[in-house]
Amino acid sequence: MSIEKQLSEVFKHNEASLQCPPSLDNRIMAEYEQAAMDKGRNVKMMKKGRLPKVALIAIIVVLLCGFAYGSKFLFSNATDKLSYQLYSSDAFHLKEETFQNVRATINEVQSQLAPGEAALVYLPEVIKDFPLYGVYNPEYIADKQQWQQVLEEQGVTEQLPDSLLGDEYQFEAGAVMNYPLIGLDQDDLIAELEAERKSSNNEKPIWRLTDRMMDSYSKFTSVYRAAHGNAIQLSWQIYDEVTKIDGYTSPTTDVEELNLNGKKAHYTKNNQSLLAESGVLQSVMWLAEKDGKSIMYTIESDSPDISKETLIEAAKSLP
Repeated sequence: MSIEKQLSEVFKHNEASLQCPPSLDNRIMAEYEQAAMDKGRNVKMMKKGRLPKVALIAIIVVLLCGFAYGSKFLFSNATDKLSYQLYSSDAFHLKEETFQNVRATINEVQSQLAPGEAALVYLPEVIKDFPLYGVYNPEYIADKQQWQQVLEEQGVTEQLPDSLLGDEYQFEAGAVMNYPLIGLDQDDLIAELEAERKSSNNEKPIWRLTDRMMDSYSKFTSVYRAAHGNAIQLSWQIYDEVTKIDGYTSPTTDVEELNLNGKKAHYTKNNQSLLAESGVLQSVMWLAEKDGKSIMYTIESDSPDISKETLIEAAKSLP
């Protein structure tokens, strides 16, 4: 699930630019405009062609953690309104001991969150200069008709499948995956958490609940589970504004371009996913235009026994 999804990058679109701070994870995106202006950063909302009122928004999607310097381009995909590019960098690779310790901390915090709650976790070992990591515990809806209604209200017009891969993977539940907002105005919180960590001798996770969420960039995820326990997630992310997404991942991530029923798609296997239950997240992602909106589709799984071929087959089976 996502894409976990920790970096500093300058995005440019025509004459507009947005300088973003480092922020966190394989499935976390950030809307920094107001916070950046509060800090005196150079943030501009520009017109584009015949879309005079469309805000040009830059979003950071992080598949792991770190800064994006010296990054290597992996692939890109685009529609009229959505542009997505993925890069890799050594800065996004964690030592195995650090990786496992951070995963344990995140899991411990997430286990203490009620459904629908979010938290900011203090993790300087991931990004020293901006050590906040967003964690969210989704509230799942098990009733398929109720979840279909939620999807329709959010602009997902496709009929929700009862199952995937024939009857092997049955619908289990759906959830809106929200992401905590990690802005530029967190200096006081960082100092407070740093002091608390020092006083605790690093013996417990340091974190705070947050209600600052990026509702504009929610991910709508449906979970399908097989009798043997493996799960596949089908997700939609909908964009009705001109949006650029730069994603970053570790050099250990496997990448392959696919032809998905005539559509350009990409398979990725992130071997250091901080939010995946197994530590490994496989994804098949593609883009589409529908009703004047851009949609990012993903078929994902963190079940270690699911193969790349199974995920691709599941993606091809969708209408």
